[in-house]
Amino acid sequence: MLRTAALILTSSLALAACQSIPGNPSPSGMAAYADDPRLGEPVDRICFASSIDGFSNNERNTVVLREGRDEYMVEVFGACPDLEYAYSIGIDAVTGCVTRSDAIIVGHVPGGTGIGPQRCLIKDIRKWDPKAEKPAEPATETPAE
Repeated sequence: MLRTAALILTSSLALAACQSIPGNPSPSGMAAYADDPRLGEPVDRICFASSIDGFSNNERNTVVLREGRDEYMVEVFGACPDLEYAYSIGIDAVTGCVTRSDAIIVGHVPGGTGIGPQRCLIKDIRKWDPKAEKPAEPATETPAE
């Protein structure tokens, strides 16, 4: 009887620890850049996919691709866990242009999920202007003494 009561109490505490805290979840993907002046207009495609020569600002579901002088922010469906830590990526485009529903391939990432190469479908593509002024970080309040 005592063992059953202890099991019920432990289970209740474990479930209570998993409860979500109400609040506003932080936006993810391109929504996190909604007020960022670097995020430009949507584009249908990035032509000359073979000339994509770099990437930066990679996060779980967004990455900025560089093609010559132009840069584009690409968002993938859901999350692509290893994208944030990727050292290299590949593009799987059906045609010579990268479009929505093509894919970004993320290979093995040291310290990543360990599930091997990930194929992440492209959800959205937007122009990215790295020279536009980045929004200021909100100031942290210091406690009054």
